[in-house]
Amino acid sequence: MSNAPISRHRRASTGTAARGQRQFRAGLCVSAVLLMGVGFGLQQTVGTSAGSTEGTSTVAAQPDLADRAPTASASAATTGAAGSRTGAGGKAGPARVSASAPSGPATGKPASGQGGAAPATSGTAPSALPVAPAVPAAPAAAGDPFASARLYVDPDSTAARAVASLRASDPTGAQTLARLADQAHADWFGDPDPNTVRTRVAARAQVVRAAGAMPLFVAYAIPQRDCGGGQSAGGVGDEAAYRAWITAFAAGLGHGAAAVIVEPDALAQIDCMPAAAAAARYAMLNYAVDVLTATGANVYLDAGHADWHSAAEMAGRLRLAGVDRARGFALNVSNFDETADETAYGDAVVAALGGRAHYVIDTSRNGRGPAAGDVWCNPPGRGLGAAPTAATGNPRADAYLWIKVPGESDGACNGGPGAGQWWLDYALGLASRAA
Repeated sequence: MSNAPISRHRRASTGTAARGQRQFRAGLCVSAVLLMGVGFGLQQTVGTSAGSTEGTSTVAAQPDLADRAPTASASAATTGAAGSRTGAGGKAGPARVSASAPSGPATGKPASGQGGAAPATSGTAPSALPVAPAVPAAPAAAGDPFASARLYVDPDSTAARAVASLRASDPTGAQTLARLADQAHADWFGDPDPNTVRTRVAARAQVVRAAGAMPLFVAYAIPQRDCGGGQSAGGVGDEAAYRAWITAFAAGLGHGAAAVIVEPDALAQIDCMPAAAAAARYAMLNYAVDVLTATGANVYLDAGHADWHSAAEMAGRLRLAGVDRARGFALNVSNFDETADETAYGDAVVAALGGRAHYVIDTSRNGRGPAAGDVWCNPPGRGLGAAPTAATGNPRADAYLWIKVPGESDGACNGGPGAGQWWLDYALGLASRAA
């Protein structure tokens, strides 16, 4: 299991009062849009089938640890270049059902890892995204790709293997870590070689789809990634190389249902680039939107988080990147902002875009909110957030997802290993403080 390294550059916290003002302004903005008749999703259908893994109002029930042993697995893919962890790295085996979430939003983590192994053949079902039993099922947004989809929970992920190894020596720790291992998370792909990424994406997509689940992938190879010098620096060399790379990614993905998060930080960090390079980046993102949507995938452009850029500023950047031809945008990727703040921000961005976009929120590690001082790199004391679900109760929010792979380091900071590497102690801490 692996994911490309991710770092996040948070703006200084605006404080509780400012956050409240932001939510109030966002509410006014959204209300205005709805009153103008641009609102959408007011007549949503309600998904209540328990056992669906990503999407609407469902969260899957998971078997106890004794029933989770995989019956088949796929060969692991290798770590990407420049130290970045691509979505290749662990064996892919049969999907298992993920645990039902308690009342409240759920978060899940997608299985990472691909490889050229045969598709899983286990009879167990992929994780579903159900609604908390005590909470009425919330309607899904019109056209929400997660409403009836399932997300893949890898039975041979790094976290799952850690659970297995802890059972004999630390059964309590194993039970705690299972809260993390039993959820779906996104697969990240960042190896700069087009042939490699095509092979890995194709192999992983085959495993996920063979299990009856929908791929949830992250494309992460934009030139000057992380402004060329952060914890997640890397990416391909230039615009021509990126076009070849994303074309190969799309070829590996093939035609069919999928969700792709496009280039975390690419828009939020575009300020670090000179005008010509920024224009080239916008052109690359537009190309990525078009080539990926042509496969039938639902595309979400990364839009940073609520404490970074204003909603109006981010809406402008999204327009320049082609959001009008995508499903929408992604928020809080690899970050720790509270879901309520991100929802208010997402609604404000949607309103600024004219009311037609949708968004997803990464809730993988926001169960305790941001750390004091808004430390973004392996901050202590954080916890898992809501498990993945489409039951957001908001027609503009398609789903809460685990886009970041919880337990993988943000970088060599606060005692952590390099970006994207598994860190057992941190993973146990997140799981022990789960929301």
